[in-house]
Amino acid sequence: MAALVAATASVVVPASATSSPPPGVTPTQVSLGAIVTQSGSLAADFQPYLYGEQSYFNYVNSSGGVFGRHLVLSHALDDQSNPTNDTTDARNLVTADHVFAIVGVATALFNGGASYLKTTATPTFGYATSNIWSGPKNFFADYGSVVNYNSSVPDFAYVAKQVKGTKVALIALNYPSSQDECQPALKQLKSSYGVNVAYSNLNEPIFDANFSTDVTKMRGAGVNMVISCMDVGGDIALSKAMQLQGFTNVPQLWLDGYDRSVLKSNAPFMGNVYFMVQHVPFEAAATYTTKYPGLNLYFEQMSKSGYSNSEYSDVALMGWESAELFTQGLRAAGKNPTQAAVNAAINKMKNDTGGGVAAPTDWTVSHSKATSPSCVAFVATKGTSGSSPSFTQVFNRGANPWVCFPLTSKVNINAPVKPPAGTPGT
Repeated sequence: MAALVAATASVVVPASATSSPPPGVTPTQVSLGAIVTQSGSLAADFQPYLYGEQSYFNYVNSSGGVFGRHLVLSHALDDQSNPTNDTTDARNLVTADHVFAIVGVATALFNGGASYLKTTATPTFGYATSNIWSGPKNFFADYGSVVNYNSSVPDFAYVAKQVKGTKVALIALNYPSSQDECQPALKQLKSSYGVNVAYSNLNEPIFDANFSTDVTKMRGAGVNMVISCMDVGGDIALSKAMQLQGFTNVPQLWLDGYDRSVLKSNAPFMGNVYFMVQHVPFEAAATYTTKYPGLNLYFEQMSKSGYSNSEYSDVALMGWESAELFTQGLRAAGKNPTQAAVNAAINKMKNDTGGGVAAPTDWTVSHSKATSPSCVAFVATKGTSGSSPSFTQVFNRGANPWVCFPLTSKVNINAPVKPPAGTPGT
């Protein structure tokens, strides 16, 4: 495979250097592709991405499209939770389907596809689960293409302080993106923030993990807070194991699962769970109805598109954000767009807020580094023992939900800094 990729790279000609018409563009439409895990064991985490981007395209097309061209998601491929499929899907989208851009990549299995797409000029947008997105100027991941795992450590410590977690457990899957998220915390929580890591296991099997031994050891170590770097399936399995052993009412911080449909299906196992999110919390828009027009538009269009059951999904919102950014770039590229022109236009943008739902991403630098400060918001579950479980905004409960820390080796978690100018809600 490596030899094949290298051979391909040697003959690629950037779109700007050829007189051939750009792929996927006709007088009436722009053909777009996606690689989204829609079936198999990982589908629950990623499939809503398609709903968000399709809703945005429906919104644009209802007003005539971009320079009279409708944006058509003509090839939404499924990698079937199989790591061998993403390379094939990426090649097919470019060489067989001739899409203009890949506006939906939502999979944990993008390594091979990314290696190929780096050699093309194809504008590529998606959900970054690792730093495979960093570098190429045609890659645009939600919230920036560089994943700074160190930036999560102050957030972990901040939540521990709020919930009085003095002895934490760190749990991750034996998959790089999961392990990388928890590894800095294993090294820094105690030394930088005085939070003891009483138990850790960063090598849980991706499939069929048995958490009963972990729970026994956590109880023995006196753990009073759990930080999980797993996907929502692993989170729920761990929580079930904790309940079976009566290890309940222990605050948990999850990085995945902020989704009302997930909560509705798993409420008994999601009591006292906290989430850190990179966008305006959905609940904030309901409380401050005029403060977040971008999020209000998202809700309106998801409902119009028939995706009301998925509108309160982190992943669906990221699909919306990717579609919005692509559309900005396409408009800026003019009436006769090329792939290179779209890439160049976006790479001049310094204030990408996903349509008014997130802290700004500066695309003049965000291919190579994360920008400071790092800003997140926090929500928690409530009512999980009743008939109407829900999420609620926590810690910063006002119209400005953000908790921001500079990207330094050690920060003062008692003194969050101001969000960047242009951040929604500020």
